[in-house]
Amino acid sequence: MPPAIHEGTIEVPGGRVWYRTIGAGGIPLLTLHGGPGMAHDYIGTLADLADERMVVFYDQLGCGRSERPDDPSLWTLERSVAEVAAVREALDLEQIHLFGNSWGGWLALQYVLDRQPRLASLTISSSPPAVERAVREMNILRGQLPAEVRRSLDDHEARGVFDCPEYTAAVMVFYKRHLCRADPWPDFLNRTFQALLANPEVYYTMNGPSEFHVIGVIKDFDVTGDLGRIRVPTLLFS
Repeated sequence: MPPAIHEGTIEVPGGRVWYRTIGAGGIPLLTLHGGPGMAHDYIGTLADLADERMVVFYDQLGCGRSERPDDPSLWTLERSVAEVAAVREALDLEQIHLFGNSWGGWLALQYVLDRQPRLASLTISSSPPAVERAVREMNILRGQLPAEVRRSLDDHEARGVFDCPEYTAAVMVFYKRHLCRADPWPDFLNRTFQALLANPEVYYTMNGPSEFHVIGVIKDFDVTGDLGRIRVPTLLFS
């Protein structure tokens, strides 16, 4: 018998977000997707864990199936932390496992540090504790791209020109080498990127034009010195 699936929307600071729960029982797993500005689709295989517990997905505000308010002041880390708290309260998730990938990992870390919530565990995937460190490491990989791709990236970034096919094509060379090497990309990853392209404001405001050129509001995120304050069992993996 397939696990039960429930969908709905939740009021959070700034609007309403879409959620889906799969399965029941056990200690629920609450998942936080990456971006900022993507949708949850690419982490949807975590639903395989629903044979033992309820798994909770939601598209963050401005993403995927959630509302997309046209208000750049909403795209802050603080509001995103409050959003996680609102989702958890609305779904009555008293005790949870919390999972965050990429930007979702940074959000999970900040949520835990700010709120000191009750958690069974914290899992952080592909999220070093500082944006500067992530960008530094990705730029090492960027330096290994073909020379003409590097020149295109450098030229567009120097001129501040990002919304054009040439820059997008150069960025995709990096993504196809280091984000997902499957060819063609899986449908769930294509859906995630389609959601991002449908409303790029969140990504551009919070992150910037690419994963390795971060000039948005999260550019100074760094909780390295605060990691010792995390008092729940935590798994880190890349």
